[in-house]
Amino acid sequence: MSYITEIFERANLQHLREFLMNGTEACYLETDNYEVRLNKAYKSFKKVLYNAIPDMDEESEILSEFCNALSISENVYMEIGIQVGIILREECARPDRVH
Repeated sequence: MSYITEIFERANLQHLREFLMNGTEACYLETDNYEVRLNKAYKSFKKVLYNAIPDMDEESEILSEFCNALSISENVYMEIGIQVGIILREECARPDRVH
């Protein structure tokens, strides 16, 4: 297999997002859709928050889950933004587009 074929096989939004945001390639690819990924992150954070409110000794766990939820949200919305950019680019390139 040529290196060019390998490039196209590895190309996906998660790799592009990871490179643009962090300068690295994604270590693993998410298989869940955007809504599922966001809901998992939010539910995990809410669970920790509600369990820790009576006992504020859990502050570091709350902050860790909060950062994780934000990171997942950031990744999802970056990927959505890339897709919107591609759609807009395709629309701009249409020959029948009114200028």
